[in-house]
Amino acid sequence: MRSKSLLSGCDHQKSSEDIAKFMTLELNKIANDKHLSVVYDPQWVNELKTYRSSAQTKAFSDSRAMETPTDNYGFKKVEMLDGNIGYLDIRVFSDSHLGGETLENAMKFLQHADGVIIDLRNNFGGSPFMVTSLASYFFDLDTVHLSTFESRENGVLTQTQDWTSPYVPGPRFKDTPLYILTSSNSASAAEGFSYAMQSLTRATIVGEVTAGAAHARRAEIVNDDFILTLPTARPVDPRTNDNWERKGVKPNIETSSDNALNVAYAEVLNTLIESKSSNLSLHKWVYPLVKAKSSQYQPNQSDFNQIVGTFGEHKVFQEGGKLFYQHSDEPAFEIELLDKETIVFKAFTEARLQAIYKDEQVIALKMLSFGRDEREFQRTM
Repeated sequence: MRSKSLLSGCDHQKSSEDIAKFMTLELNKIANDKHLSVVYDPQWVNELKTYRSSAQTKAFSDSRAMETPTDNYGFKKVEMLDGNIGYLDIRVFSDSHLGGETLENAMKFLQHADGVIIDLRNNFGGSPFMVTSLASYFFDLDTVHLSTFESRENGVLTQTQDWTSPYVPGPRFKDTPLYILTSSNSASAAEGFSYAMQSLTRATIVGEVTAGAAHARRAEIVNDDFILTLPTARPVDPRTNDNWERKGVKPNIETSSDNALNVAYAEVLNTLIESKSSNLSLHKWVYPLVKAKSSQYQPNQSDFNQIVGTFGEHKVFQEGGKLFYQHSDEPAFEIELLDKETIVFKAFTEARLQAIYKDEQVIALKMLSFGRDEREFQRTM
């Protein structure tokens, strides 16, 4: 009866894509496994047929070369944020033999960072080999057991362990504070990296609970149009004796995906400040700005009214719905309220203003400049 109902449901779908989605939903009513799916993709069928008829080993036979040089093997962005914090955005974990050199170059770019943020909010998974390669940069020469993959075929259980490498090309970050950003879309290998680094207490996870897709999959060709992806192995963390299947990875700091970067950015700066880092003055300078942004404060007209006024030779005025700061007859600069006290200049970052309150009224403005003494201007009007 279940088979007849399934076929009948397929007959009522409007397209091949709809049939694939319908079948996936029906199968998961039974199995509830996010790696079990039906996919309509004739191109993938052709790729698999070609791949499996070549000299490639079976170990890679179910991989799909979705990552290519045109998308930089999944490495979307690498940059140094203010405060000497490294940021790396990875959208897919490509196989190490494809994206390994790109990873090496990214880590070399970040080698002088005081802290590192890895963004996996838009990462749906990929190769466990790249997970191992990336994780290896954050430990020393002593290898670390990341996870064990268990599979069963013909009643025989096979276990394969993943360990960090004693060698990495480029710099190591074994003592560098590490923060990982997640969203509800972070899945599979992205979750594997997050789960292992969290259980090893090597990283702080910031964002949303992840998708909960732990099991490895194999692709089976149904016909020239459809592929069935089947879960074939499960990772087991040697510390928890568990994984994230159906549960997801729970962040150390839960916040919305949209605000995760600001929250992690503020947290890593605060960690460096508390540890009295070598760049302490820089971290103290940047931290209030990032912390204010992470609060997602929305200023209103009442807040504007509080700081509009004259402060000796300095004044703040509103024009066209925007706020401006002006000193004497010099050109005016547009300013922005990050919260009730923190005021930044849109044109530059080496100086900012702080509103001083007394009895809930702004009585002065303080000019803060990096590396210089602060100056305070009392309200005169």
